[in-house]
Amino acid sequence: MNERRILRTAILSFWTLFWGLSVLDKIIPDVHFLWVGKDFFALFVKFFGSLGISDPLFPTLALAGVSALEAVNFTFHVVTIVRHIQRNEYATDYWFFRAILTSTALFTLFSIADQVFGDRFQLLEHSLFWIILIGTWWVFNALHKESNEKREFPQRRMFRRSLVLGSALTLAVCVSVSGFSSRTFFKVNAPVAGIEVVEGIYKFDFPFLADKRVLESTIASFRENHPDLEITYIYTGPSELNSKKKTHLLLYVFTE
Repeated sequence: MNERRILRTAILSFWTLFWGLSVLDKIIPDVHFLWVGKDFFALFVKFFGSLGISDPLFPTLALAGVSALEAVNFTFHVVTIVRHIQRNEYATDYWFFRAILTSTALFTLFSIADQVFGDRFQLLEHSLFWIILIGTWWVFNALHKESNEKREFPQRRMFRRSLVLGSALTLAVCVSVSGFSSRTFFKVNAPVAGIEVVEGIYKFDFPFLADKRVLESTIASFRENHPDLEITYIYTGPSELNSKKKTHLLLYVFTE
């Protein structure tokens, strides 16, 4: 029936967009026009830093591995929705099961990481997603065609295409993560340069990786570069002023 097909299409469309945008978020982690990416590399650096691991290789490999799995998962969803459009119900079930399986595996890994890194809020979120995926699979099967309708087996050509797409996405994500890592990790300890927005007031845009050591080195560097200025007040900008860069901190230094 059309109602069942519409609902199955909606389910596939949602999860395909969900994982597609998740992969895109790894490829474009910065802020652009109509796109605010999340700096997952900085987040992973924070996580591993909480365990006493400061080598950037570990968060880079971890993020690349997770991103590669997400790329493979997205490929499964793309193949599923293509086979669904082609009305090959057997192949649709075949690929969607693999998509659900990799999705639950990802959220299982996320949940384990949440426990290791002590992020209980994310643990709840990822656990809920895991349950939702199981429910999605149950509903998707409940909306299946009648059992007496003809089923077609998946074709090897589609498997080869999915392999090429998955490999290309995985390579793109890994290259993006590696490049972003090399471009941003130095910010862990580097002082931030201030910009004079009005006379006597300097703005400092701190990256997500910055901690108290970066703040201290930034103030020390500012005093060294401006020996004739005296800092009278330091003001932390409210989050509303920084809505386009949600992983950053704005700091204003008043001088005279």
